[in-house]
Amino acid sequence: MASKIIVDQLEKTGGSLTALTLPTGNASASEFLQNDGAGALSWAGVTSAGFDSVVAITSSQSYTIPADITKQVFYVTGGGGGGAGSNVSLGSSSGSAGGTVIKSLSLATGTAMDIVIGAVAAGGGSGAAGTTGVDTTVTQTGGTAFATLTGPGGKPGKYGNNPTTSAAPSGGDINIAGGAGGASASGGSSYWGGGGVNAYYSGAGSQAAGPGLAHGSGGGGGYPNAAVYGAAAGAVGIVMIYLYK
Repeated sequence: MASKIIVDQLEKTGGSLTALTLPTGNASASEFLQNDGAGALSWAGVTSAGFDSVVAITSSQSYTIPADITKQVFYVTGGGGGGAGSNVSLGSSSGSAGGTVIKSLSLATGTAMDIVIGAVAAGGGSGAAGTTGVDTTVTQTGGTAFATLTGPGGKPGKYGNNPTTSAAPSGGDINIAGGAGGASASGGSSYWGGGGVNAYYSGAGSQAAGPGLAHGSGGGGGYPNAAVYGAAAGAVGIVMIYLYK
């Protein structure tokens, strides 16, 4: 015959340990007993920890850290620079890519921030430089718990075949400069991938300059032929947030 012990407390004989008071209700599936430090036992569920999800943000907006998230890794990339246009006498260079800041933070649930995404930077027309890429920023709303994270925008392509320097970020745990643009070369590559193709012309045909392909990459430059003088735009920036419980 089976037997059972019915008690509402457990206490070690002859010891100084605090008596343990059992819960008054039944547990749900997969729950375990936890102690509040004063001897009261209760049922608790297992809390998962580690990677939770990824959020990709490509338009300016407000963002709030969701419930149960304790750590975040931000990837902040500026917009790519626009390529420069050419004309019959001189060539041009493509735009450089935006820089990327990678930063690990431990923001509390409910922390609000403003995210501004570096917008498209236009390519130049005939004989004109491109437009500078726009910075991407992440700023806490109404607080100073962390410094603003800035992915700098790429530099514009130059008229006259001069190479285009890349954007040098700072303030992250890891700072990655955007790839430089160049004469007769595709737009600079960002952390996320390659830039737009430069225009070209040959007796067999021509191809217009291409816009930046990956987020934050530079736009292609123009070619000294009337059919393909114009340059292309850099690509919009991005904020990627990896969330951890």
